[in-house]
Amino acid sequence: MKDRSASYRYESADGQRASNLLEFLAQGGTDETSIRELGAALLNYVLSRKDCADFRAAYLVRILYSFGDAIPGDLYDDIARALLDFPYEDCGGHSMCTWTENHRLYAAGTEYLLAQLFPDAVFGDEKACEYHLRHAEKELKAGLAEVLKYGFSEWGSNNYYSETMAGLANLVQFVKDDAIRESARRALLMMCHDILSQTFYSGGYVYNPACARAYADNKVSADIGSYIEPQTMAMRGENVTRFKEKEGCMVLLLKAKGKDGKPLFTIPDEWKALPDKDDREIALMQGVDIDEYGREGLADYSQQNVRFAFKAGAVSDYRVICNSMRYLNETGLIENGMLKSLRPFAKPFLYRSGLLKLMKRCVPVGFDGAAMEKGRVYTYLSRDYSVSAAFDYRVGQVLFQQNVLAVNLSYRISLCVTNPFSECGKTGSPGYWVGSGIAPRAAAYRNVAMCIFDMNRAKRGFKYTHLFFPVRLFVETDITRAGEGILLGRTGNVNVCVRTNPGAAFVPAEESAKKDAAMFADEKVPAGYFGGEYDFINRAGGPHYYVFEVDDILSFEDFKAQAAGRNLDFSKEKKAVSYSLYDCCLEYGGAFTVGGREFTPDFKRPGKGSGL
Repeated sequence: MKDRSASYRYESADGQRASNLLEFLAQGGTDETSIRELGAALLNYVLSRKDCADFRAAYLVRILYSFGDAIPGDLYDDIARALLDFPYEDCGGHSMCTWTENHRLYAAGTEYLLAQLFPDAVFGDEKACEYHLRHAEKELKAGLAEVLKYGFSEWGSNNYYSETMAGLANLVQFVKDDAIRESARRALLMMCHDILSQTFYSGGYVYNPACARAYADNKVSADIGSYIEPQTMAMRGENVTRFKEKEGCMVLLLKAKGKDGKPLFTIPDEWKALPDKDDREIALMQGVDIDEYGREGLADYSQQNVRFAFKAGAVSDYRVICNSMRYLNETGLIENGMLKSLRPFAKPFLYRSGLLKLMKRCVPVGFDGAAMEKGRVYTYLSRDYSVSAAFDYRVGQVLFQQNVLAVNLSYRISLCVTNPFSECGKTGSPGYWVGSGIAPRAAAYRNVAMCIFDMNRAKRGFKYTHLFFPVRLFVETDITRAGEGILLGRTGNVNVCVRTNPGAAFVPAEESAKKDAAMFADEKVPAGYFGGEYDFINRAGGPHYYVFEVDDILSFEDFKAQAAGRNLDFSKEKKAVSYSLYDCCLEYGGAFTVGGREFTPDFKRPGKGSGL
């Protein structure tokens, strides 16, 4: 689990040390000075109205419910007032994201729990608690119904699942309304099964399938980038006392008991054993494709329909942009600081005439299609590694934060590939490691993963792809044939062979460390963590291919000999790559075949076949 020792400055009553208020109080901490200092940090962030302030608001409302008696009276009043004054409806005047899945569940959940806790209070908008209770109830019931029907928009995210799980845990533990609580319980169980079924243990818990939202640290290492490990430990029955606030909401729910002394939320024993199982194939389908909105009755304009699209990050997808701009104008959300680049295009004559759909090449990148559409993710897991691909996902289009191929070799090493959207040294989404200028076509079968990029679609100046391959984190490597596009590595008892177009080469380690601002932003990846070369760049003309083979049986020498005997054929004309293991063939515009037959996994919505 992440080493946050430098943050553990607050000693609890039993000698444990904490880094945040929820952790401190859960450990039995009573020191008033520490409570005030930690509480002020949370409270000030909520008052700042900066991005993710709604996350901190959810932690505070949980603290009021679970540990209200431990909070000094004046601080308690300040927290309550700040939460009552918080904006729970879409509006301008701040710089918070309020529209994606995790934010919507957080905001509506906090609004509901606050109105439930203070039934006679008046909110900052001068509306009574009864109004906000009904408003939040409507939002929660609609949002939870959508999740239960379609799965999660932010599917597979080891970052944002943590936030969504925390919001659901708050609802399950504290909401009194039976219907809301039961829907939240079912949605939370759905997420738990998703996580446990696609997790393996390798010195730590690794959950990193192909996903709809990931930043650089989330994609490359569970050690530094996963925010779901403490919850996984708690789900498996381990006693967890150290956690960040987002992680602690689920941890504390799993410890909570009702008036009858029974646990409020339990994980089936057979699910707890899933990360120990070898030879697993998971095929999940989650979210709604933008092209399906018509069939789902969501194409016509209504604020509720637009809000549905917003949960998938479709605020700037060109296929729903006219409805989005109308909604932003009607609610005042266009004055939100995060949406300021859209203001010139939020003109009634533009969205009423449909001209915005014709202007997509002239407006911000999101108009090219940033929505987290329906993902069909195949994951193969052995006891020691996993291979995951999102089949036919947004092929050739911009990926905003999505990651369509993940090869997880250990707790410390996960591999990924992208076509950079911006040069190294720039931050933001999409960027150098986050998202992708163009999405490849990706597929996987058992321990083999493949993808092909059509570089004709790449932007001028970005006619290259790159692979994350941290040489010095491996125990052994063989990169003597790197110029031929062949890399081999071993970590623990797991071997990997990666093959791409000949002519690729590593960026010097010194250059990456100096210029790669996106990877090291906010110190999420500690300076010097990779210790050497990790950025392997392919500038070949024509389409680019990547083929991964993973093994946990052979010695490294035997694996190298085996890999040398594999045949790989690549056709520029067909944009197709074939690999002799399983006789796999991926054609960019055709089928993915295994043994000469098309391989299409039986993708199921979450909950199907899991006993939910």
